[in-house]
Amino acid sequence: MKIQEEYFRGLREKAEKALTKKASFGPDIDLSEFYLCSPQERIGDIREVGDKLKEAALYAGVELESEKAATYLQVDRSAVYEKVQKAFEGKLEIMSSRKALEKYPELIEYWWSLVPVDADKYTAFAELCPTEGYFIRVFPHVKVDLPLQACLLVSETARVQSVHNVVILEEGAEINLITGCASVRGAESGVHIGISEFYIGNNARLTFTMVHNWGESFHVRPRTVAKLGKNAFFSSTYVLLKPLASIQAFPQVILEGEEAQATFQNIVFAKGDSYIDLGSTLLLKNKGCRGSSISRVCAMDAAQVFARGRLIAFHDDVQAHLECKGILFSDRAQIVSIPELEVHGAPKARLSHEAAVGPFEEEAVNYLRARGLKKEEALSLLTQGFLNLDLPGLPQALRQYIEEIIRVTSRDVL
Repeated sequence: MKIQEEYFRGLREKAEKALTKKASFGPDIDLSEFYLCSPQERIGDIREVGDKLKEAALYAGVELESEKAATYLQVDRSAVYEKVQKAFEGKLEIMSSRKALEKYPELIEYWWSLVPVDADKYTAFAELCPTEGYFIRVFPHVKVDLPLQACLLVSETARVQSVHNVVILEEGAEINLITGCASVRGAESGVHIGISEFYIGNNARLTFTMVHNWGESFHVRPRTVAKLGKNAFFSSTYVLLKPLASIQAFPQVILEGEEAQATFQNIVFAKGDSYIDLGSTLLLKNKGCRGSSISRVCAMDAAQVFARGRLIAFHDDVQAHLECKGILFSDRAQIVSIPELEVHGAPKARLSHEAAVGPFEEEAVNYLRARGLKKEEALSLLTQGFLNLDLPGLPQALRQYIEEIIRVTSRDVL
């Protein structure tokens, strides 16, 4: 216990020194303008969740009453519900990160091990003013055939939710994790800071989908790093389809083991005055590592989107590709693609990138109209195909909601 106390004292000291440190990208946020989220009561049955919370969760990709392997629900600063389905008890764990640290003091070796606590003011704030977050561990060689889900909701206006998530897949484990983050109707402003550290063991596989559905005056600052063992696989898909004030995220994957593979996919429909700065970094450090980072961006109104990608090779036998494709629906919108390729002492490494911004081809629109579709229907169909929204595990109601957003937007740009 004394070792843990000393460790956290050191973290706090580092965080205090970084509390005014601006992030490298994105608009700076004065966190003193926001209050910490309030605590909420635990519930014993997921059916006790109110309709507004269920709605917010659903439109962030989480069906709270559906059959999932495990569910974590946090409202404001409190973990209000955690459950592992009986069939998976003893095979995986899901709980608040605070509870996990109390139960397993040895977890400090995973705590701020990948994300530096003093990276910027947002990481520092998350350590000094924590509001829970989830802990997930999947035991060796457990292959979970049902998705796991974690939902982080903010129900109050002008609040800060600063969570720290830790996910550990031990050797040979496999899961599909869906995380939904959203504000409840009526909570239009606030800040969400999400620290996420993923440890993917040898031969383990994690398919990770995150859907965001924030109010129009929300600022979002995720800070994510994943570390992969030998022959491990990590796939991350991020979906943002509603306007917000700003988001800035530059997740990183460290492909440490031989034959490790990682893929990123960002699907963004930027609207209003949204400021969106998203990217990913792949560090390919060992023989046979492979990776890709793909962005699909639609921007309208006065939205600004920065699509970043960084590939760093440290071994001859590695290969990775960046791809960013964007469509502007407005002469006031902006899309900026920023690829970076780095090779360190590995002259045979193969890194590549491709970027394109432009409208839909008139031939494609006219072809669909010749098949009997109205122009707005043709644009809607092309947009859905461009964004490629066939994501595993998302509820049907959310898919219909996404299609409606695209349909309405297509009508608006005519």
